[in-house]
Amino acid sequence: MRFSWSSGTEACSGPLSRTCAMKFRLLWIRSNADAQFSEAIDRYLNRIRHFFPIDVTEIPPERGRQGASDETNMRAQSERLLAAIPSRGTTVVVDERGRAMDSLKFAKWLERLTIDQPHGVTFVVGGDVGLAEDVRQRADLVLSLSAMTLPHQLARVLLLEQIYRACTLMRNVPYHK
Repeated sequence: MRFSWSSGTEACSGPLSRTCAMKFRLLWIRSNADAQFSEAIDRYLNRIRHFFPIDVTEIPPERGRQGASDETNMRAQSERLLAAIPSRGTTVVVDERGRAMDSLKFAKWLERLTIDQPHGVTFVVGGDVGLAEDVRQRADLVLSLSAMTLPHQLARVLLLEQIYRACTLMRNVPYHK
């Protein structure tokens, strides 16, 4: 399947253009990253940057409160995530209870946003204690990467790989098999 840019995207020129108005933002809870996950995340971030600007904002985890429950930590982290979500643009929350899409459908959905959404897309990934319901309610799309619960570091890598795959499909760059 080939993807093509529709009219109104003249600012996007060439497969490695960085001149598109679209910007991706990743918002997640900072964690003690495994070196292999960090390397994979960096590799995909660098690949995506050949197509679109992408920023990562890491929110500090809620730790250190003696006797605080996971529920308390989740609510505190979720409040900080909500405060960091831009008021404009599309917000995608990654959650196993979300909508499943195959890679081609995700690429088409993302391509429409690159045309219709000048304020960018913010992808939100929760931490090890999960996300409060109000974060999911704030989303324009709740996206499932799998019906299974994934470690949040693995979810980051999978999300970035799918964003990169979508970029290659949109620009007809060989990668998707």
